[in-house]
Amino acid sequence: MPLYTPKFSSTVFKGGKNILASEHLEFVKGGATLDATKFTTGYHNVGKLIARNTTSGKYEPVKETTPGTLDAGFDNFSILNIDFTNDGINDVIAGEVIVRGSVYTAKLADVPSVAFKKATPLIQYINHI
Repeated sequence: MPLYTPKFSSTVFKGGKNILASEHLEFVKGGATLDATKFTTGYHNVGKLIARNTTSGKYEPVKETTPGTLDAGFDNFSILNIDFTNDGINDVIAGEVIVRGSVYTAKLADVPSVAFKKATPLIQYINHI
């Protein structure tokens, strides 16, 4: 899935990891604008846990300042089904943002906490043994 920013660029294929445990899934409607200033610069692997900041409307990495409690001021908890490189300046617009479906927990870029799993009841987390 291509990513869109105001900056023209060409990227080399990197990822290739499949986090999906089923072909039945649903993406957030209208895509998600990832706030470049909130993600660390550099490469981010597929399976990043994100949420929408209710003030800015942009998506940021999920944080738990207090372990076991998701930070206030966020909604639309979801999982990125793309990898991307963040330059820290240009926001990225992603279309494949999972809000419903099944994913392999071990293949995600971030480990979903119990609080995150409760905030995403339509996502099933599969522990493949």
